[in-house]
Parts: sequence; structure tokens; C-alpha cells
Amino acid sequence: MPPKEGKPPRDMPATKTTPPTKTASVRKTVRVSSILSEDLVTIVSPAPEKIVLIESMVRGLCQKKGLGDPQPFLAKVFEREKKISTTLDTGLSLPHNPRTERESGAPAGSDPLSILSNIFASLAVIPGGMADPNEKDIPISVMFLFLSPDRSEFFPMHLQFLRTVAGLFKPALIAEIVKAATPAAVLETIRKAEK
Repeated sequence: MPPKEGKPPRDMPATKTTPPTKTASVRKTVRVSSILSEDLVTIVSPAPEKIVLIESMVRGLCQKKGLGDPQPFLAKVFEREKKISTTLDTGLSLPHNPRTERESGAPAGSDPLSILSNIFASLAVIPGGMADPNEKDIPISVMFLFLSPDRSEFFPMHLQFLRTVAGLFKPALIAEIVKAATPAAVLETIRKAEK
């Protein structure tokens, strides 16, 4: 039986469009391959528990991108994971930070996501699959973790990026990525799919 096409993540409207903003950087489409590098792609075998992999990915991303203490970012990602599963029926898991209702220009306080200037991401390929405690019938083959700025002007980019990633990582691409032997091969496969 062929894998099902992916459903959009549950925190993303399926048909509602967001009006364009005045911020030019928000309007452009972000290519997945442009925010990943070989040091942000890992091939994981054997698969750890989902929570352990998320923690490892956030810590690595914070270290490699100079984002500082990973704890506040971990708290945000785990807050989002508790609400509803981020695993799609294609085997793609999309852990990410939740969006808040903070108004543009409102004080950000100590929220580390409010000071991010762009989307930061990390990718894990799990060739043997990994169990999702919330979606027991769907093994995770690829985990794409990302952090995005938590400011209202970036909300359209956040939603657009979710759509882009969910649309790119279809069953055929996931099957190719799982066969890749190195992070470089994974990135090359993604670049070809984005053309």
C-alpha cells in the first residue's frame, strides 16, 4: 500500500491565506536547502526516543548557530509538542516553536524566540524509523526541527515555511533521503527536489 500524501500540520490553515506584510524578508520563499548545512543534518541509527532526539537537535542547533542557552528553546518546542503531534502521516515530524499572540512592537521580555532574526533548522534522518508516542501507527523517518522568530510580522513566513516543508517532504522524497548515506547526500537530494 503506497504511503498517504501528507496532511498540512494542524496549526496551519489549509485554505486561509495571510495578507502580505510590509516586511520584504517575510514575503520571500525560504528554500529548505538554504537554511541547512551538512553539520545540521544527522543520520540517526539506532533511533532514540523522540524527546531525546528533539533535545539533541535543539542543543546542536543552538551550539552551531550561536543561539545561546538551549533550555528556553527546548521549553518552547516541548510546549508545542504537548499540544498536538507534529508528525504527519508521511513519516515527517515537524517539531517547532508555538506561535503566540504577541502584538507587533509589544515587549518581548525574556523570550529567546522574539530576538531571532530568521528561521533556524536541523534535520535528522532515521533510516529504521522511530516511534512517535502520540502517533503510534506512524513511524518517523525524517525529523525537521525549526525555530522561527516569534514576532507578528514573521507569522506569515512561519506558516509559509510550514507549508513549504510539508509540501517538499512527500513520500517519494522521504524514501530517497532515507537511502542517503551521508549528510551531503541528503542535502543534495533536497536541492534536486527543490528545483
